[in-house]
Amino acid sequence: MEQESQEIQTDQESRENLEKEQDEKRLADSARMSGNGKSVPGYIRKYRRVNIIWLIVWIAVGVGIFTTGWFIWHTRANILTVLAVLMVLPSAKRIVALVALGRKSSVEADRCHAVETTVEPYIYAGELDIHELSEDEPAGIEENVIFTDYVFTSTEKVMMLDFMVVTKGTIFILPASNTRDTEYVQRYLTKGIRDRSKAFDIHIVWDDKKLIKGLAGLNESPAPASDRREVLAYLKSLAL
Repeated sequence: MEQESQEIQTDQESRENLEKEQDEKRLADSARMSGNGKSVPGYIRKYRRVNIIWLIVWIAVGVGIFTTGWFIWHTRANILTVLAVLMVLPSAKRIVALVALGRKSSVEADRCHAVETTVEPYIYAGELDIHELSEDEPAGIEENVIFTDYVFTSTEKVMMLDFMVVTKGTIFILPASNTRDTEYVQRYLTKGIRDRSKAFDIHIVWDDKKLIKGLAGLNESPAPASDRREVLAYLKSLAL
């Protein structure tokens, strides 16, 4: 009886530990998918929501200012009308941001999880503060760095990647499925990276399977820590 009681207690503890681990994983996934910073899971969803909210706020402020001026002076020709018109500028900025995103949605959680498990140990680019890293630190950044929901700009275009993974000596780039000018994206990123370091191998892939396969079969020569830091700083600086 005592042995059965111990077995029951052990089973119960095992179930409780399993439930605790599952709860912690759900909380971690929820926090990760909420999108803290840029180039992290859920960023596009959060970015779109924030821009919609601010657009509504600026429109409401503009209408409120115009209405106040009308009630005070009973004419549109007043200083508050001028201020109301100025509200168009921040509103236009939000509209441009929303148009740039188009119908692009955030990368799904299961796709992120598949990449995470392949490149452990990892850190998301939005969680990485380049400026806190010492240039004299010989080890550099130990983790593989994942960019996802990566929206970036050049002087000509707004571009999007589903994933970009920077390992010790290789960079994998997976453009978003709705990317039109893929050659421009490839040329732009490759040039920017090569201008800062020629030590990285750069691979453009077109689906998740090729990305996972490439990451799983890596046999690379690490780039210098200073090069890796400079390239990561450059890629983070592009993020919208």
